[in-house]
Amino acid sequence: MSTDGLVLSCARLQIRRGGGESERQSTAPYFVHQAVADLFGDRGDRGYLYRVTAEWPGGRDVLILSDARPLDVSGVSSPNHRRATRIESRVYDPHVSAGQLLDYEVRVNATQVRRGPDLDRKGKPRQHRHDVWELVWQADKQTPCTPHDVYGEWMKRQLSDVAELLDTRVTERGEVQARRGDRASGARFVATNLIGTLRVTDPERFLEIVAQGIGREKAFGCGLLCLSRPGTVLARRYPERAAELL
Repeated sequence: MSTDGLVLSCARLQIRRGGGESERQSTAPYFVHQAVADLFGDRGDRGYLYRVTAEWPGGRDVLILSDARPLDVSGVSSPNHRRATRIESRVYDPHVSAGQLLDYEVRVNATQVRRGPDLDRKGKPRQHRHDVWELVWQADKQTPCTPHDVYGEWMKRQLSDVAELLDTRVTERGEVQARRGDRASGARFVATNLIGTLRVTDPERFLEIVAQGIGREKAFGCGLLCLSRPGTVLARRYPERAAELL
């Protein structure tokens, strides 16, 4: 996704059980995925990132970064059980300079590839993706490392040469199941919410990474790097950590 012409949108989605058997068996993350996709019509690529910012029974708020303006809700053809009821958009044109400090928040699917004991058709060990903290903990359940340390090192690798990571904290971690009801399986992965502070070292390439997103499972709400001035947004969202963030 190019950094030119980016649009930042806030959308409110109606998410609830549908009437058909398939809809009743589908999961909410899948409905959110579909409702966001509907906002961009019938396009072959995925020129957007998103994250859920609030949820309640029957609805979700999502933040969307895209390379094109989403459709107006009146022009979106979506079933009532998963549709946008409101959307507001503006041009996203951040001015970032070398040495600038920024707070960040991002939901990621942080993984590493490991060879497993099973073999593929060619008789070679299959490669499997694993959550980075799960790998460390399974290897040594007495490890002195914490999830903050492990995910922080993973983030450093993602931002290598474009930003210096000063702090990373895990605020939430859990399994996501995004499954369409008429299919036996779907996406199943660990999503981890990270907050912290960074110093930009290469503004142009840093914004390219913001536009393309971080990590995997971007189709299901991961990868959108949200930025704010130090001590502003995160201190309000996480008052219990305000002293760390100011």
